[in-house]
Amino acid sequence: MKLNYKKSLKLITLLISALIIATASATTYNMFMNSTVGVKATGMSFVAGTDFTTCGGSITDNNQKVTFSKMNGTAGQEVIYMPVNIACADASGHNIALVLDSWTGASQTHLYYINVTMFNGAAQEGDSILLYPTGKGTSITTSGTVNIANGETWNVEWRVYWAGNATLTDKVEVYLLLSITS
Repeated sequence: MKLNYKKSLKLITLLISALIIATASATTYNMFMNSTVGVKATGMSFVAGTDFTTCGGSITDNNQKVTFSKMNGTAGQEVIYMPVNIACADASGHNIALVLDSWTGASQTHLYYINVTMFNGAAQEGDSILLYPTGKGTSITTSGTVNIANGETWNVEWRVYWAGNATLTDKVEVYLLLSITS
């Protein structure tokens, strides 16, 4: 058997070339991206209203969340609260909508209604959110979109009307969302 050195050298060269190409193709490149992610202030905020303390108000999350722990109505009469305001300090105004997220009062038999309305001074802004228990009326679950201008602060009014036979154990939970767009 005669060994052809030329052919063997060509074959070895091809194998080495293939090995180099395969190694180069399998090279892993690492690229990195670093960022510091922080929080920037928004000009839209909740601000304590006239009845904030009476209603057990608490504003948290950089003035983006408000809760009330003592917004109690009186059996047999409508009670009106002005517990919170909505303020716009951004360079331009925003379109906003107050929207019902959920509530636990649909089956409450001792509640007549809860009515939530935004006011710019004496002028009503958008529709009132009207919450009626089942069978007592047609609920309206959004204010619709309205524009709050830079520098304006709007009042949010709550009207709560419990039936005369309501007891101290009656309560409902209302979750509203303030949707803000440019």
